[in-house]
Amino acid sequence: MSVNNILKGMGYKFIAEIGEGSFSQVKLATSQKHHCNVAIKIVDRVRAPKDFIQKFLPRELAILRRVNHEHIVQMHELIEVAGKRLCIVMEAAAKDLLQKIHEVQRIPEDQSKNLFSQMVSAINYLHQMDIVHRDLKCENILLTIEEQVKITDFGFARCVQDPSELSQTFCGSAAYTPPEVIMGRPYDPKKYDVWSLGVIIFVMVTGSMPYDDTNLRRLHRHQRKPLVYPDAAGVQEPCQVFIHTLLQYDPSTRPAIQQVAVHQWLQMGKS
Repeated sequence: MSVNNILKGMGYKFIAEIGEGSFSQVKLATSQKHHCNVAIKIVDRVRAPKDFIQKFLPRELAILRRVNHEHIVQMHELIEVAGKRLCIVMEAAAKDLLQKIHEVQRIPEDQSKNLFSQMVSAINYLHQMDIVHRDLKCENILLTIEEQVKITDFGFARCVQDPSELSQTFCGSAAYTPPEVIMGRPYDPKKYDVWSLGVIIFVMVTGSMPYDDTNLRRLHRHQRKPLVYPDAAGVQEPCQVFIHTLLQYDPSTRPAIQQVAVHQWLQMGKS
């Protein structure tokens, strides 16, 4: 029996395919059981690489079972299909942040600040649990119809047992990857997440990427240089200072997420 028929028999009705990878696909569906729309990630265990099945997938599922935060996507259930496919049923969202930026070109600072504060709240929660994401990017920031943030895709996430423990796995998307990882050095994975957040807020307020990632060697050179803001974006100095704080080339001078959460720029305008 096909995956579609099995899920249909369990009360799921597919609406559309909303994502596809080399060994997985994500479908939007209605759910009688959960009384809402859900996103179902269907992982093909046969086609997936061995290290993904044995290392990354178990990590992702273990983390999704542990976390409970309003700005992190919630996993509803897991469904095994004949040992060949795994269906991960999760919260559905209206769009991702990149789609939002494409629609509006760039997001006004006040709105960016609100959305970014939600992201920081979620990452602060994860880091306090010694969980790191390592693949934060606009495509992995989902938005509900009410434009509430839901961080998703924990495929490269892991638990860090020792705060001084460094990671060595090269993972994530180059455009959001900090220089120490680009250079192949052991790195602090929490500082990795902070750098990625810096790239995300730059994209939000400017509508463009801070660095050209078409060539890794050139990318690393660009990461050393001062940021250049498009004139048309009109990014105010306090916001530029905030972004500069996150995109510190030297990870030892990059703030921890707890420091990001109380930064002056994020607090401005709050009552």
